[in-house]
Amino acid sequence: MRQIIIIGVAALLAACGNTPKPGNDGTSNSTPLVSITHGPKNPTYITLRLLDRTDQETTVSYAARGLFNEDTVGLIVEVDKNIPAGISSDGKVDEKAGFKTGSIKFIRSGEESDRFVAALSEIWNVNGVTRMRAQPIQPLVFSSNRAQVNLDKSSTYSFKLFFGADAPVPGEVFFTLDTYKKTVEFQEKDAAYRSQIVHTFAEE
Repeated sequence: MRQIIIIGVAALLAACGNTPKPGNDGTSNSTPLVSITHGPKNPTYITLRLLDRTDQETTVSYAARGLFNEDTVGLIVEVDKNIPAGISSDGKVDEKAGFKTGSIKFIRSGEESDRFVAALSEIWNVNGVTRMRAQPIQPLVFSSNRAQVNLDKSSTYSFKLFFGADAPVPGEVFFTLDTYKKTVEFQEKDAAYRSQIVHTFAEE
């Protein structure tokens, strides 16, 4: 399965101590939230605003929130401080450094996370999902970056996430972490992956 994923990434490239840090490192809770999607006609982008940042020894956690039908939805996004580049200087996929399970995690933060998963279920037409699982969700992460991720620098970092990586058809999605705009964005690769992604997030 890893070999298939690498081929897919290569083809894509060819085609194209907890310390809160508000202010410069994270937006405050007073920052206006925006809709997580542009509407039912364009559900391929799901966007959340990054709010308070919390530093641990090896990771950084962000409270990520948005609005859906005027309700606040969201979850915790935890990112490793040391995510190496997945693309070498000559533009090739670095299989050893580029792929890592759990370098980006999604963690339930309460009822707002249940509402997020329910909203994703509604937007992507996946029935019967109302609650986010209690255990952290740890997709296989490919870093589509030519430089190591530096979360203390305002920049845009791109990844590809594989939910249920051991499944016959893993749920693939593009993921952007923008520390300048203070947002994270899920960009759909194919509607065929919707169910796998939603059910990976869901408590079942």
